Amino acid sequence: MLIKRIATAAVLVPLVVLGALNLDNHLFSLALALIVALGAWEYSRLIQIKRSPLRALYSAVVVLAALSSALCGPLLMPLLLVSAVWWLFNIAWILLYPKYSSCWYSSWAVRLANGFFIFVPMLAALAAMQNESSELVLLLLALIWSADSGAFFVGKAIGKHKLCVKVSPGKTIEGAIGGIITTVAVMMIYVAFQVDGASMGQYFQYTILALLVAVSSIVGDLFESLFKRISNIKDSGNLLPGHGGIFDRIDSLTAAAPIFYLAHELLI
Repeated sequence: MLIKRIATAAVLVPLVVLGALNLDNHLFSLALALIVALGAWEYSRLIQIKRSPLRALYSAVVVLAALSSALCGPLLMPLLLVSAVWWLFNIAWILLYPKYSSCWYSSWAVRLANGFFIFVPMLAALAAMQNESSELVLLLLALIWSADSGAFFVGKAIGKHKLCVKVSPGKTIEGAIGGIITTVAVMMIYVAFQVDGASMGQYFQYTILALLVAVSSIVGDLFESLFKRISNIKDSGNLLPGHGGIFDRIDSLTAAAPIFYLAHELLI
């Protein structure tokens, strides 16, 4: 499994980096739209939309909403603010699971709306970052990959205390701390080499930004795990060998992208 994960990552990472660096904003948004379409298709399976035409319709509506949000600049910041509040509520749902889970899963309206909040702010934030600077996209991806890798390897090495056993039994507190430390370390390296004459205040701001990315990536991961647990499905799909589905690979990004861009615009 680890070999498959490494092999898949070895193919995907260069493609993502090259895409972020070389695609213009319109092509980048279209590439994101394809990823969102696949992610929404897999998510529709998690919320028990069983008929393929309905899953395709839902995916198409999510993509259209995401692209419309990306193209409508004045709506971006309000959307990200609402998304940040929504992710705060998700933390409560994760921590309380399975208590009160019927409040957010039994209703079709809530399940469908959750999909919009999962994918739409992510695409809008990434498109805005790419339009501003591809460096922001690459920084975010580096931070998320650092959080994921740090959590994986530290958790495997010394993980003993479960982080959220009812939602994701494999995740540990030690792993989460390892991911957070790794993310902050990567951010400090970025500031040292990319921010000329960085002051202590700037180091502090970027540290806060790194912490927000690390924590939000964990929350995004756990939120998808919650849906998989209640649906009794191990992976959202099987498109990526060793990684599962597209949604399995972007779950951290769904939370981290809007939080990162919002915090970056407010802090930096």
